[in-house]
Amino acid sequence: MTRFFAIITIFLGFSSVAKAEFIRCTPDEQSSIERAVLGAFDALSAATVAINSSNGAYRSWFGVWDPVRAKQVRNTLSGLKTHIRTSKITYFCAQNGEQNCDSGTYANVFPNDPTTIYICQNYFNLPVLAESDFQEVFDSGTQAGTIIHEMSHYNVVGGTDDLCYNRGVCADYARRSPSRAIHNADSYQYFAEDAFLKKR
Repeated sequence: MTRFFAIITIFLGFSSVAKAEFIRCTPDEQSSIERAVLGAFDALSAATVAINSSNGAYRSWFGVWDPVRAKQVRNTLSGLKTHIRTSKITYFCAQNGEQNCDSGTYANVFPNDPTTIYICQNYFNLPVLAESDFQEVFDSGTQAGTIIHEMSHYNVVGGTDDLCYNRGVCADYARRSPSRAIHNADSYQYFAEDAFLKKR
């Protein structure tokens, strides 16, 4: 019976996201990205439920509760889920020195092109969200979280900026400037990762 439900879960999970295209990705890299996209969708679903005034993860990444700001967060998360579910994305696996990739970059996008994510080689060193705990995701996040981060930059999704990086800095940013935190890509990544990990 357990095996039957596992098969159904896998089937439903794959049907919840749009088909993707891969350029210059090895089979292992493609598999990692596909798992990350499914993980991103699950994390976004958990985060959507976590938008409320008593949720600690929400306060950590978007500051003191405000219904207007919460509506913006909800809209961005909804845009992310819709984009993952309905838009065909091309994942371009780039080498260092290509497409703005260097040894410290995980991925990048052009906000006006909501169809492509450039995956850097360093991305594949990130942990898998479904296999992680809070300690593992603390510094750089996860592969799934990186997909959320990059898609949030798309103008048609969230139009976020990179106003702060890393958990310590962005948590402080949420306390000091919550009105700007709702426009920061890392804030959405960390909120979704935390909401998913706390739900498990």
